[in-house]
Amino acid sequence: MSTYTLSTQQLPRRQFEIRSLDHDRPVEWLRQGFADLKAAPFLSSVYGLVVAGCGGLFAYLAADADAFFLVPFLFSGFLIIAPVLSLGLMALAKLREAEQSRDGAAIRRLLDLNRSSIAMMGIFLLLIFVNWVMLSNLVYGGVFHQVTPTYERVQPLPVMFSESLPFLLVYGGIAIVLAALVFRITALSVPMMLDQKVDAFNAAFASWRAVGENWRPMSLWALIIAALCTLGFITYFIGLIVIIPWLGYASWHAYRDTLVPLE
Repeated sequence: MSTYTLSTQQLPRRQFEIRSLDHDRPVEWLRQGFADLKAAPFLSSVYGLVVAGCGGLFAYLAADADAFFLVPFLFSGFLIIAPVLSLGLMALAKLREAEQSRDGAAIRRLLDLNRSSIAMMGIFLLLIFVNWVMLSNLVYGGVFHQVTPTYERVQPLPVMFSESLPFLLVYGGIAIVLAALVFRITALSVPMMLDQKVDAFNAAFASWRAVGENWRPMSLWALIIAALCTLGFITYFIGLIVIIPWLGYASWHAYRDTLVPLE
């Protein structure tokens, strides 16, 4: 257990307690997130349907533009922007925890608390997402010598990995490093900005430190997120209708368990 002090000139310089988590704590976050899902099934389903629909639309547009080869890379890039897509769900979880009305006006008030900082984080993740897709295409073209492969040549990532060890090592290595960095920055910073008046940089630093101090349970949490999102993708986005709100709610509880503001 330790404390993180906001690096700001504004007074008071608030402190946050970083709790030490049990290794299996993510399982409890899933349980709490599922309870939130059952408490608001209609709103959760609508939210998940919108996100799943957007994912399906991206895949359709890529295929329609003869760029279907980008779809596997869009799947992995989706994990980068997922935290921002879950902001509304985290707001619902916060309102339910406080036993407050969960209407649109209440959600907007929470999102307005740190609008500029949230927007900055969203732009940051969007830039990483775009550059990740471009980098993925370059790596694919460099290894397989096909900048725009045919529809028949496009395979799921595991199949591509089995066909080329260099692609597995280069693409997989870059993906793991980038995913770890993004996860460590955003895992707790996004819900923190929804909960507290804090800028994006302080939120990112707090998340970086808290995730690092709890690397075992947070590693399990990252693997759970990746596994459930993959399940959503292989079900042609249908599974995301449930998985996205479930993980969004659970992410709120992950933050509440890990970072506690001190009075």
